[in-house]
Amino acid sequence: MYLIVILLLSLLPTIYSFPQQSDQNLTNQLTNTLVYVKKTEIQINSRIEFFNKKSVTGKIVFSTTNVTLDHIDKDTKIKLVTPYTNIEYIHPITWFPEFSKIENDGKLAYYFYPIEYIVKLKDGKYLRVVGRVPSFEVMNFIHKYGSSKIYTYYVDYLISDKKGETKWKNMGTYELSKNFKKPHPNVAYYIYFD
Repeated sequence: MYLIVILLLSLLPTIYSFPQQSDQNLTNQLTNTLVYVKKTEIQINSRIEFFNKKSVTGKIVFSTTNVTLDHIDKDTKIKLVTPYTNIEYIHPITWFPEFSKIENDGKLAYYFYPIEYIVKLKDGKYLRVVGRVPSFEVMNFIHKYGSSKIYTYYVDYLISDKKGETKWKNMGTYELSKNFKKPHPNVAYYIYFD
C-alpha cells in the first residue's frame, strides 16, 4: 500500500501538468490588479485655544479627509466616519496617563492622552467621543510664522518631593487619579474649524 502511494505521487506531475507562467507574465498580472491610492491631504482654517487661555490662528493639516469617531448616544457606542470639514470644534475633556518609560534620573514618564472629547458638528449636533483619536492628539499646524505641531496630550513625570510624597512634576499636583479633567496649560483645549 505504501509503495502504491509513492508511485502515484511520483507520477502526479506527468498526469497533471500545472500551468507555467513566466515571471514577466506574473508581474504584469500583479501590476494590473494593483490599485493606486492618492494620498489625500486637507487644510482647514483653525483657531486653537490652549488651556492657559492663549490662542493662535492658522491652518491644521490632516493627512486624510475623514475621521472615525466612537461616540456615545443614549448609552450606545456608535462609530461615525465624518469629514473633518463637518466639524465645528473639538474639545478634549478627560485625559488618562499611560506609562511610557523610566528616565535616567529615575522619574517615571507618563503620556496623558485625551480619552474623552466633546465634538460639535456644523449641523449643531454634539458628540461625546470616547477613546483615543490619534489624528486629534498631534496636528500639523501652519501659521504666519511657519509650521509647528499642536498637541492635545502632554507628558508628566511621577516624582517624590522632599517629604517623600509622590506628585506630578509638571502639574505640581499630588492627585494621582486615573482620569484628569485639567490638562497641562500648553495643551490645545479647544480647536475651532472655520
